[in-house]
Amino acid sequence: MAPREDFAVNSDEVNWRSYLAEFHRERAGIAEAVLSRALAGDHSPYRWLARAVSANASTVLDLACGSGPMSRELALPGRTVIGLDLSEYELALAADRGPGPWILADGLQLPIKDECIDAVTSSMGLVVVQPLSRVVEEVARVLRPGGVLAAIAPGIRPLGPRDLRVLTRINGRLRTKPQFPGPVELTGFAKTLAQYGMRTVEDARERYRFSIRSRADAELMMSALYLPNTRWSRVESAIEYLEDRLKRHEAVEVAIPMRRLVAIK
Repeated sequence: MAPREDFAVNSDEVNWRSYLAEFHRERAGIAEAVLSRALAGDHSPYRWLARAVSANASTVLDLACGSGPMSRELALPGRTVIGLDLSEYELALAADRGPGPWILADGLQLPIKDECIDAVTSSMGLVVVQPLSRVVEEVARVLRPGGVLAAIAPGIRPLGPRDLRVLTRINGRLRTKPQFPGPVELTGFAKTLAQYGMRTVEDARERYRFSIRSRADAELMMSALYLPNTRWSRVESAIEYLEDRLKRHEAVEVAIPMRRLVAIK
């Protein structure tokens, strides 16, 4: 699954709204395709996030839901999971895969009444929907008192020496690192939460691994990265590096460090 050459953005200044709209139109479902195969022990990042939501939460909002993997993970008898995303293409996939309801809307302006949601989840949304302060403000508004925000986001640790070698060589061929609209380590997140009447109750980290066993696997993983200023020829170089390692190894494990944050209103 090779992205088109015209996906590269030449300017150093990224119009993230435009880039993300095009990315998710062309590659709807790709985040789920990768993260559902990323494992730490017996669980994916989606399962890890779902475990942070109490069984007593009867109404859950999944913010930036993408193709709906969290809605399926969170499904319980008597529970309503509302999936919300700005991409109609992601939501079309979600609607094919789960019951919904699905809402096409911006996470910065939730079309939901005040204090009617028991829990808000978000997989990667906190580093994508910006500004973060506005996201937290809206989450705090729709959560009931005692309601929970549970989110996962990319991290810079934990990584072992072998992980660092592989990632450094991939980034060297890309001549960049994967990018996000917001800071990966969510700078000032606790302060922002406090500003809107919320506090952190958990900040945990986990190392997931994505196993590459073929060129198709390498293309899948590399195509899932936000690389707005990177030419496809550089992505191809990274794929070729992974292919070359497969000549000597049955599989190449690429580490995906993740962070789980839970806050209460």
